[in-house]
This record gives sequence, structure tokens and C-alpha cells, in this order.
Amino acid sequence: MRSDFNITDYAVFLPAINDTYARCLVTETLGNRPFPAGLSIEDLEYWNESNKLWHYPYLLHSIGNYQVGANPDNAVTRADRNTAVVIGDSGGYQIGQGSLKGYNALTPHMPAAAAIDAWNGADDVRSWIFGWLEANSTYAMSIDMPLWAAEEKTESPFSNCTREQLLQMTVNNLQYIDVRRQGHTKWLNVVQGIDNVATEQWWNAVKKFRWGGWALAGGAGSKGGLAQLLYAVLLMRDDGAFAEGLDWVHTLGVSELKWAIVLTAIQRNLRKTNPKLNAYVSPVLTNDAKTWVLPSESSPQSYKKVGSTEPFPFSSAIGDKMTLGHLNVQDWDAFDKRQYDNVSLLLLSNHNIWVTLDAVQRANESAFSTNREDNTPKLYIDCIDLIDAAFAARDWRGFIAKNKGTFDAHSRSIYDKKS
Repeated sequence: MRSDFNITDYAVFLPAINDTYARCLVTETLGNRPFPAGLSIEDLEYWNESNKLWHYPYLLHSIGNYQVGANPDNAVTRADRNTAVVIGDSGGYQIGQGSLKGYNALTPHMPAAAAIDAWNGADDVRSWIFGWLEANSTYAMSIDMPLWAAEEKTESPFSNCTREQLLQMTVNNLQYIDVRRQGHTKWLNVVQGIDNVATEQWWNAVKKFRWGGWALAGGAGSKGGLAQLLYAVLLMRDDGAFAEGLDWVHTLGVSELKWAIVLTAIQRNLRKTNPKLNAYVSPVLTNDAKTWVLPSESSPQSYKKVGSTEPFPFSSAIGDKMTLGHLNVQDWDAFDKRQYDNVSLLLLSNHNIWVTLDAVQRANESAFSTNREDNTPKLYIDCIDLIDAAFAARDWRGFIAKNKGTFDAHSRSIYDKKS
């Protein structure tokens, strides 16, 4: 059973740790509760290299989990940043939705001028986000005002803003960070897009803020499909965005195995000019694309399983040590039908993270092996080869346009219908 993962040769997947997992790791106690033999709750903190189960140093944690002004004490804020790599998300999604807890100045579909004034006056929010990320993260994403807020059908307070207005608010945020950053964290400048035109406009406005690396979001990231993401990367490459010291490229919103392998292909090409560069991304594999998904299975939950010694039916580092009695610990109650407690959820979360990391690694091992045709869909092999060719092409824009059909078969922009 795998106890660590290859973080050298492949794009790195970033498990997202929510506030419940982070909090319960330090607040829950076992008492007489059944638990896998020889282990403690602390062993579920996978980023702690002294745990007895398995180790992986990376985690993603969002300030959007918290109320504005909060200063949480949990396993993430206590993480040893000499050994753990904490990627801090700035809560841009929650800001764009108007759902950041404790920030009530935004309302759905408010006039653009009012939304801009509200954000410009939110110094307390900006200060809290900046301070928390500087104190608690190894890498931190800049505070972007996402373009999707004005493009997608949402209840966003910024739905009436233009692309130019969202971009200007973002540049103001970047300037705020630039004059205040203390060097405690490496900041990642978020690059947004809708189509290639919007990506170029955004890039030209933000590219001077060169800190620790970049994060690709919206139409410049996975929402833009493989063709637009590759366009963004090559555009940035031509402007020297991946020089030494700019070693981090994070693609937001990625969880599918098909993305893991193409991001590894991109990483390998970028390393030809910057060997230190890493690309980061948040089943039984065959050459059938249908098997390149992570299946969802229900974990047995029943008061009849309380005290059961029946093995947990799914394999992982923790799964192989669990019984159903380790999960089902609460007797039947007419008012609370749940048999799982918070520790049960910690166990299942640890299992799910390991399964995802294992699947991502096996996908990469398959796609970059000498017999890759045996276990990798032909489409994905074609995309890897086309990525290599795009990096070598003198006219990479024309090359991407010519092969857009293949790239779109991998993943198409969700904005195509609006472009």
C-alpha cells in the first residue's frame, strides 16, 4: 500500500482541506470510541511527516471558509511550514458570489458603481485576507475579481460590471499586495480569462506583478478547456513568466484525471527553460476514457453496523485498517439518524484524499510509460503529443487553432457559446 507519492516527476494535485477537517483534527478526542489499532487522530494529518499512515506535504486551504476577522486555531494554522506546503486561497470565489461570511456590503445584481464602491471601501476585508494569508500560507493566491461574475448566470453582486471594471479592481488589489507583502508567503498572481482576447487583456494588465508564480483561473484555466489553457501558458511563456524564481503554476478547479496528465505534459515542457518549475492542480485505468473518472461509492451507515468488525469495503492506507464499527459509532436515535460522528468523517476524508492522490499518480504513470497505449485513451496520448508540438511550434497560435478539435475533445471551454 502506497505511503507516499511522486511529487517530482508529475504535476502535483492539491487536496482541499475544509475548516471542519482542520478543526476536528485538533478538537476531537477518542475516549472509548473504537479506532484503528495503533493509530491516533494525529495520524490523519497526512501533511505531518511524523504520522504513521502516509505522507504528502501539500494542502490547499481557503480563507473563504471563515468569517471576516476570524483567526482560527486548527491543524492548518498549526502546520509546520518547514515541512508542509500550505497553499492559501484568497476567497475570490466567495467574494465574486457575494457570499464571504461577515461581509454584508454586497447584494445580488447591484449596480456596478455601487459594487465597485463597496469593494473599494472594504479595507478591513482586504487587510484580513492579506494578513491571514501572509501568516498561514507558503503560497497565497492574489485577490482577483473573477470575470465569471459578469459572464455566467449567477447572483453575483458584480454581474453588472464590465470586464474592464473587474480587471481594474483586480489591479488595485495587486497594488495593495505589492506594497504590503512581507516575504512570509510567496504570492501567486491569478490570471483570468473568458476567451483568448480576454486572457490577453488580463495578462497585459497584471503581468508586471511577478512574485512567486501564477494561478490560472476561469477561461485562462480549466474552464477554458485545454486549448485556451494552453494558449494562456504559451502567451505567458513568451513574456518570460516562467523564469527562475517564478516556479509555481497552479490551475484552479481541476480534479479530473484527464487534466492531471496534460498538466504534467505542460510542466515537462516548461522545465526545459526552468528546471525548478512545478505545475499544481487541485480507478482501474484502461484505454477506455470512461474508466478515467473517480467513481463515487456510498460508505455503509447503519445503526446495525455499530460495533461491527466487518472490514471497510474500500482500499486505501487507512481503509485497509478500518472496520465498519470504526465509522458507525452512534446508536439509533429517533431524532438523529446518523451513525457517523466527526471522527468518522475524518477517517473517510483521509481515505478519499488518498484514493484521489493514488488515482492521479497511476494516471500519470500510465500516460508517461513506455507502454502508454495499453492503459491510456488514444485521445489523451494525442493531446500530450500535441502539447509537446505546440511548445515547439513557431506559430503556436496557428497550431492551437488547427488542432482545436482534438483539444476540445479533451475539454471544451464552457464559454464557447458566448464567444
